[in-house]
Amino acid sequence: MKRLLKDIKLIKKLLETKKVEFTINGIKGWGKKEDGEYGDVLTKFTTSCEDEITSSIYDNWHSGMNVKKFGPTCVTLYTYDMLKNKTTSKIKYEDVTIIKESYVALKK
Repeated sequence: MKRLLKDIKLIKKLLETKKVEFTINGIKGWGKKEDGEYGDVLTKFTTSCEDEITSSIYDNWHSGMNVKKFGPTCVTLYTYDMLKNKTTSKIKYEDVTIIKESYVALKK
């Protein structure tokens, strides 16, 4: 199911400027489910935000990627491994579900 355009714009704004926790559709890892059993659960990601500008996105294990740019439909990420090989990835805003927001009100 597609989100409304205004929801995608809100998600983009939150990811760009606020510290938020979110999940991405289809990205799962091993963890404890709500019923106490262990199995595949959605991986939680967090933005690293300084001076209202997001610089990186990381998961619970603090492995993350740096933000290259926030485009109109997705955020582009990159990282380097210890052999200086660059890896890039993209996250579509429509695949993001915000879990926890660390903000009071959005600036217009």
